[in-house]
Amino acid sequence: MDRRLFLTGMLGLAGAATVAAIVRPATALAGIPNSGPGILDELDKPSDDILDQDGSDVQDGIELVRHRRWHRRRRRRVWRRVCRRYWRNGYWRRRCFRRSFWIRF
Repeated sequence: MDRRLFLTGMLGLAGAATVAAIVRPATALAGIPNSGPGILDELDKPSDDILDQDGSDVQDGIELVRHRRWHRRRRRRVWRRVCRRYWRNGYWRRRCFRRSFWIRF
């Protein structure tokens, strides 16, 4: 088994070296043409016309909205062990099983 793993590893190493020798890595030049101001230049500067500076929430039909719901209840399903006992053949027997239920946190 050790010889088989050794030979497999050596063949894999030889194959990787062969592929690397055939496909020689060449230097690639990536460039972005400078054709004037683009969208990335506009992202850096702040736009004052969207948000009002005096603190009001509504200006020119734009209303700030809170998207978070702080009072959302979360649930998680867990398993609880439930045991029942019953009388059988002159003595008490117990049978246990798992029942799923939801806990809130």
